[in-house]
Amino acid sequence: MAEKKKAGGKKPENMQKQLSKMKIWQLVLALILVVGGVVLFVGAVGGWFGGVKVTLDAEYYCEEECDGEYMNISGEEYEKLIEEKKSFVVFVDQTGCNTADKVREYMSDYAKKMGVRVYKIMFDDARETSLHDTVKYYPSVAIISKGKVVGFLRADSDEDSDAYNKYEAFEEWIKRYL
Repeated sequence: MAEKKKAGGKKPENMQKQLSKMKIWQLVLALILVVGGVVLFVGAVGGWFGGVKVTLDAEYYCEEECDGEYMNISGEEYEKLIEEKKSFVVFVDQTGCNTADKVREYMSDYAKKMGVRVYKIMFDDARETSLHDTVKYYPSVAIISKGKVVGFLRADSDEDSDAYNKYEAFEEWIKRYL
């Protein structure tokens, strides 16, 4: 028995198959667009592109000109700031280290220039805190946002080595976060 054909000579089953394939491709394309959009949105909110921008707590901004002096803290004081979910900058210092001397000067100059106060903790004290869970090598500068380390200068990284040796590179590094 001969099959009936619609106008145009195509069989109804072939048209349905083509429509099915088109719908599948449309669904796949829509799914890709939705997933891509979600990834971009989450990345932008999460700071995947260009680093996380941190606003320090108001108490760390100077009303008058900052002098670039550090506020020394102990390990216990650091942990209290973390518990209170503070947003601040902490320099992990290491006495007698030439690299630490440079970073200390860079951080002090930047703090003075930008009008912010910075904590300083000695590496022996830092090793006894939760900071050591993230920052393993010193000297370093850590950016804390709402009680969480969001960035730190990596003493063991070639990527951060310029920031340890040139003020301009240090300033570029810290501006990613502040």
